[in-house]
Amino acid sequence: MIRVAPSLMCANALHLQKDIEDLDHAGVDLFHVDIMDGHFTRNLAMNLEIVTRIKTITRTPIDVHLMVDNPESYLLSLQELQVEYVSFHIEATNQPLRLIQRLKAAGLKAGIALNPGTEVETLSVLADNLDYVLVMAVEPGFTGQKFIAGALEKISALKRLVDERNLSLLIEVDGGISLETGRRCIERGASILVAGTSSIFNRGADLYSACVEFKRQIGLGVTDPP
Repeated sequence: MIRVAPSLMCANALHLQKDIEDLDHAGVDLFHVDIMDGHFTRNLAMNLEIVTRIKTITRTPIDVHLMVDNPESYLLSLQELQVEYVSFHIEATNQPLRLIQRLKAAGLKAGIALNPGTEVETLSVLADNLDYVLVMAVEPGFTGQKFIAGALEKISALKRLVDERNLSLLIEVDGGISLETGRRCIERGASILVAGTSSIFNRGADLYSACVEFKRQIGLGVTDPP
């Protein structure tokens, strides 16, 4: 099953509740939330306080992408907020396996994010413990970047790993996801598409219609409003 996860970093911060409600009506599967600390990346994005507010608006699962140094320090707060998915960058910790185990012990889905320059082989000893891998098709930190074509081969390599080991690992792709690149990612084995400015947030004020149309064109069907 292919899932669509709108990136709330791309939403209208002044009308975040309305955007979330419109996307919920469109039948999205997850909400992707980027948390940045200004150190691991040069940018700042969303934070734990915003996640707290999001959780009061929607029951749709929250997919938190930690672009931070010391991701371990966020674990307790994320557990208390009852988010469902948490990914971190393997470069951000010296003990990735321990952090994966702690996330799973806390009842969270554990993922590792792969930068464009990080090879799939770095996951060789970790893949059996992961719930998903987040493939970055752009450099982390800023929206509106062009899709890096090399991400497609990385998705293919992950799919081979999943098949060879008979894993239930999900492959998520973030960055430059348009109708064209989204379809190509799905063909290679992606199961979650992070939808941002290239897919739904740049199509005018009617976010519901933009999301429904993206889902329809990518082959996921149409959800009528309640």
